[in-house]
Amino acid sequence: MPDREAIKTAKSQALRYLAYRDRSEKELTLHLEKKGHAPSVIQKALQDLANLNYVNDQRFAMEWGRSRVEGKKFGKQRVRQELFAKGVASHIIETTLDSLYSSYPERDLAQACANKKLASLHGLEPEKKMRRLVQYLQRRGFSADIIYETTRLTGRQRDTPFGA
Repeated sequence: MPDREAIKTAKSQALRYLAYRDRSEKELTLHLEKKGHAPSVIQKALQDLANLNYVNDQRFAMEWGRSRVEGKKFGKQRVRQELFAKGVASHIIETTLDSLYSSYPERDLAQACANKKLASLHGLEPEKKMRRLVQYLQRRGFSADIIYETTRLTGRQRDTPFGA
């Protein structure tokens, strides 16, 4: 059985880490490992915090995803990749993405990103503009299908050759 004082210290450090923003269980585990806590202490501290609902990967995934979608207008692939890197389970990621993108259609997000990016690309030749726009949308995490539709639609709206 881990030492009570060690568990108390670990929980205190975890709570300070959680004060800034919600964290995934993996993030907290890594943080406490860096602080030099034993695995048994970390496990007990996280279990206690989870029982108090301070650690909840489902809530974390939804909040992280919402901030990325609303604030940065990221596509599904990018949000999925970030949540996976944060140690969130696959089934939680998929549930979160389904929920988020039913509220925020990915096509609308991609169109908003494209319109904003095109404003900074004025004066470039159409092929270069198209290439930069596609690369930008790829980095934002949109699928090839959505990028294709968005660039075709944007091209038609702006009456440029890359919409054909």
